[in-house]
Amino acid sequence: MYSDGFQIERITMANLALVDADSIYFRVAYKTKKKNEIRKNIDIMMKEIEGQCFMPDEMKVAVKGIGNFRKDIYPDYKVNRKALEPDMKEALTYGHNYMIEKWNAVQADGMEADDLVSIWAYEARENEDAYVVVGIDKDLKQIPGNHYNFVKKEHVFIDDDEAYMLLMIQALTGDTSDNIPGIKGVGPVKAKKLLAGRPKERLWDRVKAAWRANGTGDPSISLRLLTMIKSWEEFNEISNKTTVSKQDVLPKQEQDS
Repeated sequence: MYSDGFQIERITMANLALVDADSIYFRVAYKTKKKNEIRKNIDIMMKEIEGQCFMPDEMKVAVKGIGNFRKDIYPDYKVNRKALEPDMKEALTYGHNYMIEKWNAVQADGMEADDLVSIWAYEARENEDAYVVVGIDKDLKQIPGNHYNFVKKEHVFIDDDEAYMLLMIQALTGDTSDNIPGIKGVGPVKAKKLLAGRPKERLWDRVKAAWRANGTGDPSISLRLLTMIKSWEEFNEISNKTTVSKQDVLPKQEQDS
């Protein structure tokens, strides 16, 4: 049962497919730099997703936007990412813009694309609309419900407790790909052992205790960086406390025919 009282269940049809599309055009851009092939491959992947997600009434598509509140909370967020080669940046920009123009993607300004997917999912749950979360990012599994991984061609169902457990595991391990601190030497397997057998309401206390025991400090910042936004009210509250940094902007470009 969701915390708001709505029943969570596996589905065989969906009103909504909620797509984190950054990984789609990223994968395509690594495969080809030719604009006609970028368009073709994106369309193939999106149509495959549509079919695998029970031909939903609507597809909501999220892509990278301008700025990210996490950079204001923790300036070293994603600082470890390598600079992209010019041809890759051009291909990514083209794919990003094509997602917006052809597939009506929405830019997730001030947040991550998966934050926007999370907001949509919680809105759908309030409205009792059946939804499928689509993407390959492990962070998406913080969202309870039905998921589709378009690379593995795999449907997964995650309930509320499992979603929260996955977040607590990340709070212990951190996320090296995003440069989010965790406890040195603690990976997913060890994290699961540290949390095993504890009720949901005691998991965060266990995370804090583990950080203290390892002299790692306060995990609160890591938790905020890792936790996806659940509502526009939450995002507005965060935005009022930060400047929402304007880094890593994908510039618009004219598309060639």
